[in-house]
Amino acid sequence: MSKSIKIYAGIVIGIAVALALSSAREDSLTFDEVPHIGAGYSYLVKHDMHLNPEHPPLVKDIAAIPLLFLNLKQDVFDSSFWQEDLNGQWDFGWLFLFHSGNNPDQIKNYARLPLISFFILSAILLFHWAYRLYGSKGAMIALVLFAFSPTVMAHSRFVTTDMAAVFGVLYATYRYVEYLKNPSRLNFWLAGIVFGLALLTKFSTIILVPFFLLLAIIKPGNLRRTFAIFAVGMIMVVWPVYYINIFNSTSAEQKIYTSEYLGQFYKQDNPLLRMVIWGSDKQLLRPLSQYVLGVMRVAYQTGESKESYFLGEVRPHGSYGYFPTVYFLKEPLAWWGLVLIVLIYQIWKLRRPSDKSSNRIRGFIKYHFEEFAMLLWLLIYWGISINSSLNIGVRHILPTYPFAIILVSGQISRMIDFLRVKSKKIMLAGLFSVVALLGWYVFENIHVYPYYLTYFNQVAGGPSGGYRYVADSNLDWGQDLIRFSNLVIDKNISKIELGYFGWADPSYYLGDRYLRLNWNKYKDANDFLARNQSDGWIAVSATHLQNSAGAKKTIHSSDTHGFTTINQ
Repeated sequence: MSKSIKIYAGIVIGIAVALALSSAREDSLTFDEVPHIGAGYSYLVKHDMHLNPEHPPLVKDIAAIPLLFLNLKQDVFDSSFWQEDLNGQWDFGWLFLFHSGNNPDQIKNYARLPLISFFILSAILLFHWAYRLYGSKGAMIALVLFAFSPTVMAHSRFVTTDMAAVFGVLYATYRYVEYLKNPSRLNFWLAGIVFGLALLTKFSTIILVPFFLLLAIIKPGNLRRTFAIFAVGMIMVVWPVYYINIFNSTSAEQKIYTSEYLGQFYKQDNPLLRMVIWGSDKQLLRPLSQYVLGVMRVAYQTGESKESYFLGEVRPHGSYGYFPTVYFLKEPLAWWGLVLIVLIYQIWKLRRPSDKSSNRIRGFIKYHFEEFAMLLWLLIYWGISINSSLNIGVRHILPTYPFAIILVSGQISRMIDFLRVKSKKIMLAGLFSVVALLGWYVFENIHVYPYYLTYFNQVAGGPSGGYRYVADSNLDWGQDLIRFSNLVIDKNISKIELGYFGWADPSYYLGDRYLRLNWNKYKDANDFLARNQSDGWIAVSATHLQNSAGAKKTIHSSDTHGFTTINQ
């Protein structure tokens, strides 16, 4: 790799990081960040993990490390949310951030800062892998598509597990494929350690287990060692990290907690539940028991029916069309233009005389095993996601992004090289089209700055039209509270009734200007106008607006700021 290509890559990553960090400063704490930050701080201070066990500790630990240098007040540990509640994560985080004498915005900025490293590391690894497969052209295309994706950038800045999972899955797959290609002792240990690291980013990364097993079957002779890789990850990485986070809680406390917590979701005669409870007070098994507890909680949550807003209506359960639709609407049309070019190129290649389909597939697996592994991951993860009832955000398919980007970028690069041989004019036309699409792609990122979470493409009507299709973490995750509060103060609004979707505290920013909106208080807009206590001012977060019939009756026309509804 030449020095110049490294410099270009560094510039792209540097610009993307600057955009991500600067845009995050005015984003208020999102819905999930409040419990994550509070829980992470409690792990490092108390080494007790009874808060937020449905997410692994790694991201929360990393976010909490800078907080140890802030001399924060710790009265929250005297509250019932810590002392008595089974899992008082939401109230604990809210109290810790907004009502313990601490500065929530200072905590927010310090906690978010180290997590941008997962975005940087993912970009570097993606660039390296794409370069090895497709050379400098394919690598630079892939890097631009990843670094300037509005969705990737949106979730690179928050104290959540999504970006960490992207890095974990990408790196674990890279290391395991390296091992399958070259089963050396070094590659074995690296694959095991990185697999364990991936498991600590997000519980959905457990999908790596069947994925790796399928790859091991396709590459005969690796099955037994793959199980050994799993053991290395669990024993050398997952076990010690969990032990550090739970050692201050007693075995008896953990057993009672495990039984009561999982008992909310599973019947007591469930064999796996009984096994986890049995291991929860054994010193050597306690860390692994705590890990499996989290996996079981997420498995239950993924399978249970959960209301979600999709395509103009609130649905009682998930929809097969949710993730394909939201993926299409949340990615720039320039991306879909590149995908279309690749599809046309691949269809044209398939029309050319070749071997039988079976021979072609075997040859592809043999000579393009890394690309085959990426395609297999996309197939597995998308298959599971489409069947999931948890339809609350495109962020849940983020672990597929780098693989799709690498594959599309690689085929674009190969197509340009192929056209160079066939026809210089056609090659130049193709190259111009690709450069134009990439320019449009970057423009979309800059144009939506700093509202990355709200990005929707032109088919959806842009960010202001996204609320007609989906909400929640696709659009409104509570991130606009600071900007909204500044607007209220700038307009000199003395009182406003606010229906806020999030766990940040509006009263912290608005003081006595804030009146909490109760959906059952007003029958309709006329009733609100007759009885309101805010001189007619009302605001409703987009997610609440779409999920609440009461809000829709009260709101009859709107203006938007930061994509939060505000009326008078």
